[in-house]
Amino acid sequence: MRRSGMMYVQQVAVAVGLLLFAGTGSALAQDLTEETYGPLMGEVRLLVGDVSQYIDNRYWPELGEALDKLFPEFRRMEAFWTARGNDGAVGMVGDGIAALRELGQAGIAMEVGPAQAGLTNLRAVCGSCHEAHREADGDGFKIKAGS
Repeated sequence: MRRSGMMYVQQVAVAVGLLLFAGTGSALAQDLTEETYGPLMGEVRLLVGDVSQYIDNRYWPELGEALDKLFPEFRRMEAFWTARGNDGAVGMVGDGIAALRELGQAGIAMEVGPAQAGLTNLRAVCGSCHEAHREADGDGFKIKAGS
């Protein structure tokens, strides 16, 4: 049993390591527009909900898989805000990426407390960005004018 646990830790370490040092990948080649930003946020919201469940249930491999999906989406957000010249939003996305790294490191160590702290940090960053850069629009949200 211990051997398979070590293999798992190694696999998660490799996956997270690739993400931590990955540059801007092919996901950034796809232009993110205001129209496609909303659906991206919906996907991120679902993934963050999954992350919470994976931490609570100590599903470390699944946590790694969710982070594998979140990192490129945050890089897309970073490229979007960079193209708009919004340094504040770029900084917030950078803080979100730091929180994802924190989650990844906690997942590798299989430590619930640090993973929950990373998730709390991620949610705080998301909330700050939403407060600063989005507003209600009918049944959904849109990016605030001037953001």
